[in-house]
Amino acid sequence: MRSNNLSYCFLALALMLFVGCEKHPRVQPKPPLPENAGLIGGTAFFEEDFSNNLDRFETQSKNWKIVDGALYTGDRKNENAGIWLKSLRLPQNVRIEFEARSVKGNNKVFQGDIKCEFGGELNEHASGYIVIFGGWENSTNIIARQDEHNDGPIAVDKTRRVEEGQSYKFAVVRIEDEIRWYLDGKLFLKATDKQILTGGSFGFNNWNSRVYFDNLKIFAL
Repeated sequence: MRSNNLSYCFLALALMLFVGCEKHPRVQPKPPLPENAGLIGGTAFFEEDFSNNLDRFETQSKNWKIVDGALYTGDRKNENAGIWLKSLRLPQNVRIEFEARSVKGNNKVFQGDIKCEFGGELNEHASGYIVIFGGWENSTNIIARQDEHNDGPIAVDKTRRVEEGQSYKFAVVRIEDEIRWYLDGKLFLKATDKQILTGGSFGFNNWNSRVYFDNLKIFAL
Protein backbone atom coordinates (compact mmCIF):
# COMPACT_ATOMS: atom_id res chain seq x y z
CA MET A 1 0.00 0.00 0.00
CA ARG A 2 2.88 2.32 0.87
CA SER A 3 4.36 1.68 -2.60
CA ASN A 4 1.13 2.77 -4.26
CA ASN A 5 1.03 5.94 -2.18
CA LEU A 6 4.58 6.80 -3.21
CA SER A 7 3.70 6.23 -6.87
CA TYR A 8 0.73 8.59 -6.58
CA CYS A 9 2.94 11.23 -4.94
CA PHE A 10 5.56 11.04 -7.69
CA LEU A 11 2.84 11.24 -10.35
CA ALA A 12 1.26 14.29 -8.71
CA LEU A 13 4.66 16.00 -8.44
CA ALA A 14 5.42 15.31 -12.09
CA LEU A 15 2.05 16.77 -13.13
CA MET A 16 2.69 19.88 -11.05
CA LEU A 17 6.10 20.39 -12.63
CA PHE A 18 4.66 19.90 -16.11
CA VAL A 19 1.84 22.39 -15.52
CA GLY A 20 4.32 24.86 -14.05
CA CYS A 21 6.52 24.62 -17.12
CA GLU A 22 3.52 25.21 -19.37
CA LYS A 23 2.58 28.36 -17.44
CA HIS A 24 6.15 29.67 -17.63
CA PRO A 25 7.54 28.67 -21.03
CA ARG A 26 11.23 29.12 -21.66
CA VAL A 27 12.05 32.60 -23.00
CA GLN A 28 13.48 32.37 -26.48
CA PRO A 29 16.61 34.43 -27.17
CA LYS A 30 16.06 37.55 -29.26
CA PRO A 31 17.19 37.01 -32.86
CA PRO A 32 20.11 39.21 -33.92
CA LEU A 33 19.38 42.35 -35.89
CA PRO A 34 19.98 42.09 -39.65
CA GLU A 35 23.24 43.35 -41.10
CA ASN A 36 21.65 46.57 -42.41
CA ALA A 37 19.37 47.27 -39.43
CA GLY A 38 18.39 50.93 -39.33
CA LEU A 39 20.24 51.85 -42.51
CA ILE A 40 17.09 52.44 -44.55
CA GLY A 41 13.50 53.42 -43.86
CA GLY A 42 12.14 55.57 -41.09
CA THR A 43 10.35 58.91 -41.03
CA ALA A 44 12.19 62.13 -41.83
CA PHE A 45 12.60 64.06 -38.59
CA PHE A 46 15.06 66.87 -39.34
CA GLU A 47 17.07 68.20 -42.30
CA GLU A 48 19.75 70.86 -42.60
CA ASP A 49 21.90 71.65 -45.66
CA PHE A 50 23.75 74.59 -44.07
CA SER A 51 22.87 76.92 -46.91
CA ASN A 52 21.67 79.80 -44.70
CA ASN A 53 22.53 80.18 -41.02
CA LEU A 54 23.03 78.31 -37.78
CA ASP A 55 19.87 79.50 -36.00
CA ARG A 56 18.79 75.96 -35.13
CA PHE A 57 22.11 75.19 -33.43
CA GLU A 58 23.82 76.04 -30.19
CA THR A 59 27.46 76.87 -30.90
CA GLN A 60 29.86 76.52 -27.98
CA SER A 61 32.78 78.01 -29.89
CA LYS A 62 32.85 81.05 -32.16
CA ASN A 63 34.92 79.05 -34.67
CA TRP A 64 31.91 77.17 -36.09
CA LYS A 65 30.64 78.82 -39.26
CA ILE A 66 29.13 78.22 -42.68
CA VAL A 67 31.64 78.17 -45.54
CA ASP A 68 30.65 77.46 -49.15
CA GLY A 69 27.31 75.96 -48.12
CA ALA A 70 28.72 73.61 -45.48
CA LEU A 71 29.34 73.70 -41.74
CA TYR A 72 33.02 74.25 -41.01
CA THR A 73 34.88 73.70 -37.75
CA GLY A 74 36.93 76.85 -38.21
CA ASP A 75 40.69 77.31 -38.42
CA ARG A 76 41.46 77.13 -34.70
CA LYS A 77 41.13 74.57 -31.93
CA ASN A 78 37.64 73.95 -30.62
CA GLU A 79 38.87 71.60 -27.90
CA ASN A 80 35.49 69.80 -27.80
CA ALA A 81 33.41 72.98 -27.71
CA GLY A 82 30.91 71.60 -30.19
CA ILE A 83 27.81 72.66 -32.10
CA TRP A 84 24.50 71.10 -31.01
CA LEU A 85 20.89 70.94 -32.09
CA LYS A 86 19.36 73.71 -30.04
CA SER A 87 15.92 72.38 -29.03
CA LEU A 88 15.14 69.31 -31.13
CA ARG A 89 15.53 66.03 -29.23
CA LEU A 90 16.27 62.74 -30.99
CA PRO A 91 13.74 59.88 -30.94
CA GLN A 92 14.87 56.70 -29.18
CA ASN A 93 15.34 54.61 -32.34
CA VAL A 94 17.06 56.95 -34.76
CA ARG A 95 19.32 57.23 -37.81
CA ILE A 96 21.54 60.28 -38.28
CA GLU A 97 22.99 60.87 -41.73
CA PHE A 98 25.52 63.45 -42.86
CA GLU A 99 28.47 64.01 -45.17
CA ALA A 100 31.90 65.02 -43.92
CA ARG A 101 35.37 65.70 -45.27
CA SER A 102 38.52 66.54 -43.37
CA VAL A 103 41.28 68.78 -44.71
CA LYS A 104 44.72 69.77 -43.48
CA GLY A 105 43.86 73.46 -43.59
CA ASN A 106 46.31 75.57 -41.62
CA ASN A 107 47.41 72.66 -39.42
CA LYS A 108 50.99 71.49 -39.65
CA VAL A 109 49.83 67.86 -39.63
CA PHE A 110 46.64 66.44 -41.16
CA GLN A 111 44.49 65.41 -38.23
CA GLY A 112 41.56 63.49 -39.76
CA ASP A 113 39.37 63.46 -36.63
CA ILE A 114 35.75 63.60 -37.85
CA LYS A 115 33.53 63.51 -34.77
CA CYS A 116 29.85 63.55 -33.82
CA GLU A 117 28.10 62.95 -30.49
CA PHE A 118 24.54 61.94 -29.65
CA GLY A 119 22.26 60.31 -27.12
CA GLY A 120 23.14 62.39 -24.09
CA GLU A 121 20.76 64.18 -21.75
CA LEU A 122 22.71 67.42 -22.14
CA ASN A 123 24.30 69.31 -25.01
CA GLU A 124 27.73 68.63 -23.65
CA HIS A 125 30.82 66.74 -24.76
CA ALA A 126 30.88 63.16 -23.41
CA SER A 127 27.24 63.27 -22.32
CA GLY A 128 26.24 60.48 -24.73
CA TYR A 129 27.84 58.36 -27.44
CA ILE A 130 30.90 59.63 -29.31
CA VAL A 131 31.70 58.53 -32.86
CA ILE A 132 35.22 59.37 -34.07
CA PHE A 133 36.73 58.66 -37.47
CA GLY A 134 40.49 59.20 -37.54
CA GLY A 135 41.01 60.37 -33.98
CA TRP A 136 44.39 60.80 -32.32
CA GLU A 137 46.08 62.14 -35.48
CA ASN A 138 44.21 59.77 -37.77
CA SER A 139 45.15 56.57 -35.96
CA THR A 140 41.94 55.30 -34.33
CA ASN A 141 38.22 54.95 -35.03
CA ILE A 142 35.81 54.43 -32.15
CA ILE A 143 32.31 54.36 -30.79
CA ALA A 144 32.58 55.47 -27.16
CA ARG A 145 30.14 55.76 -24.30
CA GLN A 146 30.49 59.07 -22.44
CA ASP A 147 34.30 58.96 -22.50
CA GLU A 148 36.50 58.56 -25.55
CA HIS A 149 39.49 57.62 -23.39
CA ASN A 150 40.34 54.73 -21.06
CA ASP A 151 37.30 52.42 -20.69
CA GLY A 152 34.93 54.59 -22.73
CA PRO A 153 35.32 52.98 -26.18
CA ILE A 154 32.83 50.15 -26.81
CA ALA A 155 33.96 49.52 -30.40
CA VAL A 156 37.40 50.21 -31.85
CA ASP A 157 39.07 49.96 -35.27
CA LYS A 158 42.65 50.87 -36.13
CA THR A 159 42.81 49.66 -39.71
CA ARG A 160 41.20 52.51 -41.64
CA ARG A 161 42.39 56.11 -42.05
CA VAL A 162 40.63 59.29 -43.14
CA GLU A 163 41.78 60.34 -46.61
CA GLU A 164 42.38 64.07 -46.82
CA GLY A 165 39.68 65.88 -48.82
CA GLN A 166 37.57 62.78 -49.41
CA SER A 167 33.85 63.10 -48.70
CA TYR A 168 32.37 60.36 -46.53
CA LYS A 169 28.72 59.49 -45.98
CA PHE A 170 27.95 58.70 -42.35
CA ALA A 171 24.88 56.91 -41.01
CA VAL A 172 24.85 56.54 -37.23
CA VAL A 173 22.04 54.41 -35.82
CA ARG A 174 20.66 53.80 -32.34
CA ILE A 175 18.26 50.86 -32.52
CA GLU A 176 17.11 48.67 -29.64
CA ASP A 177 20.30 47.99 -27.63
CA GLU A 178 22.78 48.62 -30.45
CA ILE A 179 24.78 51.55 -31.77
CA ARG A 180 25.71 51.12 -35.43
CA TRP A 181 28.00 53.20 -37.63
CA TYR A 182 27.70 52.82 -41.38
CA LEU A 183 30.32 54.43 -43.57
CA ASP A 184 29.51 54.96 -47.26
CA GLY A 185 26.61 52.52 -46.96
CA LYS A 186 28.52 49.68 -45.30
CA LEU A 187 28.54 48.65 -41.65
CA PHE A 188 31.83 49.88 -40.20
CA LEU A 189 31.48 49.54 -36.42
CA LYS A 190 28.75 48.41 -34.05
CA ALA A 191 28.39 47.98 -30.31
CA THR A 192 25.82 46.50 -27.96
CA ASP A 193 24.91 48.46 -24.84
CA LYS A 194 22.55 46.70 -22.43
CA GLN A 195 22.05 50.02 -20.64
CA ILE A 196 21.46 52.01 -23.80
CA LEU A 197 21.64 55.79 -23.45
CA THR A 198 18.34 57.22 -24.72
CA GLY A 199 19.03 60.94 -24.43
CA GLY A 200 18.06 63.26 -27.26
CA SER A 201 21.20 65.33 -27.89
CA PHE A 202 23.10 65.54 -31.17
CA GLY A 203 26.10 67.61 -32.19
CA PHE A 204 29.28 67.82 -34.22
CA ASN A 205 32.56 68.22 -32.38
CA ASN A 206 36.34 68.23 -32.74
CA TRP A 207 39.57 69.02 -30.95
CA ASN A 208 41.90 70.54 -33.54
CA SER A 209 40.90 69.21 -36.96
CA ARG A 210 39.56 71.09 -39.99
CA VAL A 211 36.31 69.43 -41.08
CA TYR A 212 33.35 70.30 -43.32
CA PHE A 213 29.93 68.80 -42.50
CA ASP A 214 26.91 68.90 -44.79
CA ASN A 215 23.47 67.47 -45.60
CA LEU A 216 22.44 66.49 -42.09
CA LYS A 217 19.30 64.30 -42.03
CA ILE A 218 17.68 62.60 -39.06
CA PHE A 219 15.11 59.79 -39.26
CA ALA A 220 12.88 58.30 -36.57
CA LEU A 221 12.97 54.51 -36.91
